[in-house]
Amino acid sequence: MATVIESPVAHSEATHMEKERTVLHHVSWETYQSLLSDYEHQASPRFTFTQGALEIMSPLPKHERLKESLSLMISALAEALEIDHEGFGSTTYKREDIRRGFEPDASFYIENLPAVSGKEKLDFTVDPPPDLVIEIDLTHSSIDKLSIFAAFGVPEVWRHDGSELRILVLENDTYQEREASKVLSPRITRELVMRLLAMRNTMTLPAWLRSVRATMQNEKEF
Repeated sequence: MATVIESPVAHSEATHMEKERTVLHHVSWETYQSLLSDYEHQASPRFTFTQGALEIMSPLPKHERLKESLSLMISALAEALEIDHEGFGSTTYKREDIRRGFEPDASFYIENLPAVSGKEKLDFTVDPPPDLVIEIDLTHSSIDKLSIFAAFGVPEVWRHDGSELRILVLENDTYQEREASKVLSPRITRELVMRLLAMRNTMTLPAWLRSVRATMQNEKEF
């Protein structure tokens, strides 16, 4: 078991590692709200806000391909295991009372699905957070996003850095690295997900999804 604590690097400009992120400081909650409103109907950019720090991120193609593969895989695995779930994509999760907000690469409601099903608007001071968040972090954000997810109480985060997947489970307000999913099934391990992702590189999408479902069905038999 490993405790995961991020050590964000202070930046006031775009990171040196990539051109897709810009981090601004001393941003008001009102300015953040205004930006969300201005870009409400656009897929990009995505905004992350934490107590005055604002990250503006425009995803690159590699980032989006990996996010899409993981999202489709989670749905296929849940379907094979007959787990009720619903993808909420990059929904904006925000809470003024804690001055934090984020737009994940993907998010899923599983155990908390009955509490939000059918609602057109969510109030996260009352409504539960998503059960599972996907975070693609190819070059490491300078904002400590895990602390934001923890503040909302997100039970599980799948973080992929372009090479490796980490399954992070919230325990006592801190994310612990695990070898298997807690919110989906202990049968869904990090090793299994990495193996299935590797298969995607050599298969068409329909064939790959059929293989994901078949693999999970085979896992259920043991």
